[in-house]
Amino acid sequence: MLLSWSVSALAFASCVIGSDSYSESLHLKPLPRNKLLSSFRFQSESLPFEPVYHNESHHSGEVEQREKQMSHYSFFPSSLGPIIASTNTRDLSLRFTQGWWDAKSWGKLPGNGANSGGTGVEVVAVIEAPSIQAAKQSWSKLTKILSGFFCASLNSIEEDTTTFPRYAVEQMDPRNYRPQVGNKLYLLRAALPSEPVCTENLTPFLKLLPTRGKAGVASLLDGHKVFDSLWHGMSIDIHTECNSSGDGTCKWELHQTVNQVIDVIRSIRKHREGGIPKPVQGEKLRCDASKKNNIWQCFPLGDPTELSWSLETLYGRTINGPAFEDDEGVTVVTIDVDRSAWNVTLKRSSSDAVMTNDLHGDIFEIVREPFKHDFIFFTNDSTKVGAVESPPLYVSRSLTGYSLDKGGLRVAFTNPSAKAAQLKYFESVPWFMRLYMSTLELSLWDSQSTRVVHNHSEIIKNNYYRPSVDRQRPSHWELDLEVPANSTLRMTYDFDKSLLFYREYPPDANHGFDVEPAVILVKDDSGNIVYDFRTTSLLLTLPTPDFSMPYNVIILTCTVLSLAFGIVFNLLTKKTVTEEEFERVSQNTKFAKFKAFIQSKLVRKSKVD
Repeated sequence: MLLSWSVSALAFASCVIGSDSYSESLHLKPLPRNKLLSSFRFQSESLPFEPVYHNESHHSGEVEQREKQMSHYSFFPSSLGPIIASTNTRDLSLRFTQGWWDAKSWGKLPGNGANSGGTGVEVVAVIEAPSIQAAKQSWSKLTKILSGFFCASLNSIEEDTTTFPRYAVEQMDPRNYRPQVGNKLYLLRAALPSEPVCTENLTPFLKLLPTRGKAGVASLLDGHKVFDSLWHGMSIDIHTECNSSGDGTCKWELHQTVNQVIDVIRSIRKHREGGIPKPVQGEKLRCDASKKNNIWQCFPLGDPTELSWSLETLYGRTINGPAFEDDEGVTVVTIDVDRSAWNVTLKRSSSDAVMTNDLHGDIFEIVREPFKHDFIFFTNDSTKVGAVESPPLYVSRSLTGYSLDKGGLRVAFTNPSAKAAQLKYFESVPWFMRLYMSTLELSLWDSQSTRVVHNHSEIIKNNYYRPSVDRQRPSHWELDLEVPANSTLRMTYDFDKSLLFYREYPPDANHGFDVEPAVILVKDDSGNIVYDFRTTSLLLTLPTPDFSMPYNVIILTCTVLSLAFGIVFNLLTKKTVTEEEFERVSQNTKFAKFKAFIQSKLVRKSKVD
């Protein structure tokens, strides 16, 4: 029997001060092949306030000082408020993601992908402005401030990487917010697929929490453990929600998440060996006894199925008490396991005693004592895990062709369900990929037949395409698609590769250029988004010049110039004399006279002796 245990131990702190609240939670779910999904959730709200549009006449220092003096900050971080207010940002979504989500084995993304981005960094914002130029200025200011705040390369976002989505990203919508007369709301988006995610991004993430990562479930988050995973993602979402009564008051909602997939076997090995990988000793090798094995050869077995581990094993820490000691909050840890195969024990430690108890059924406990809490997992068969819910759609995106100046792009949508899938497809490619939409071809096949779709309106319900402009904006393409039941739709089209200027190539130009993932939003029959995910990023190879040639030219030129300069310099500064003249001159120098004087003294002394 599969059971989702809602185990309260001490990490979901829920405190309410007026209309201001904060909550946090942790969800743990074992996955096939000894993997573990950990999902951290943090939510906070500000007190109601009246939003003000800040124009260019307002100095940023005045805005920051005014925001800090306002009383709507409590659990909502005051460091973010001035940034949001000074740039007139009404909604903000920031994603940091690394790794690849294995949908075949792990099923749906946490939260149906609502807080998951593509590889690298992705930022989306709704900005209030009177014109698109003013929105671009606020967007540039916002990305540069966030770059310094989160220690990321968001300052490299320019117009040539920014898009204005029309149909996609519909969840970015301020609730009941009415812009000032003469202003509009602009949706802007950009992504950096080659941006690495590291501990420098996690530290400012934790600083936004009221606990600063010292208590509650946030005390588990250590950069060395979070980023040592198969897949991990962080997200920061800020939404503006206004009162529907029309009194003009609004509040900010901050949602922070950390999701990761941990390799339990690797974490156990590092915990036992101190983090330093060592060769497995011969007597500890797990060999297949049904096959020949000795000290020279061994047919290894798969991962063990009898496991025992805890939160301290995976994170090197335990949950450090409740988020707030003075509040009667509840810390919620949700564990989704197969109860017939897994045993979970709660261990509470204090300076005086250690208490353990097995968890059975649904347990809700109000935690008031600042104990250190740990969950110990034991199973005889780790292959028995909770049900993995398959995603409604599988999508693969890849490059085709091997030409240096031409290429193709192929996207395959696989619908495994028995009903047609409605989806929105958003794609933004760099300006140096010049798309040819006239070469678009759709192919549809199922288990019985394959056919080319000549009438594109049969599949494409809505289409928006904005071509790129060299060094000014990327190509922007959005589609409303319908994939029939139990079938696969393949979409292909061609593009040309541009030759960049010498200064536009990165230092590792021969590695290739990263193309950001595409965004897929799956809708239900009512048009609501039920699943949000990204494809993998692409690595594009462009025509690259021989960067050794400028180096060779510089070396050769410098050599010729140095030889010519040396010859001319010698002719201008030195005088040519004969050997006899040189001897006469050298005999009249002070050193020569001093040498002769010393020699005469030595000769005279030798004669006296």
